[in-house]
Amino acid sequence: MVKPGSFKLEDRSYCVDLRGWMCPYPKYMLDPIFEKLPAGGGQVTILVDCPSASTDVPDAARKKGYAVRDVSWINDGEWQIVIDY
Repeated sequence: MVKPGSFKLEDRSYCVDLRGWMCPYPKYMLDPIFEKLPAGGGQVTILVDCPSASTDVPDAARKKGYAVRDVSWINDGEWQIVIDY
């Protein structure tokens, strides 16, 4: 399994690349991801390539109280999930 990649897009906006991670692992990465983000709110974009993750990750984020701004198909078999934290 590849190590997740992450990078800052702009102030309070981050991207985490979970492509290559098969379900159910992407939804279990939400807690470690959000624990590392700065307090005070912002936005995180999560990239996935597992079809189930395109629904599992947003569902898990909503259950944790986060607002899911967008789920978009961005490439052949890849999705971007934008979450406000």
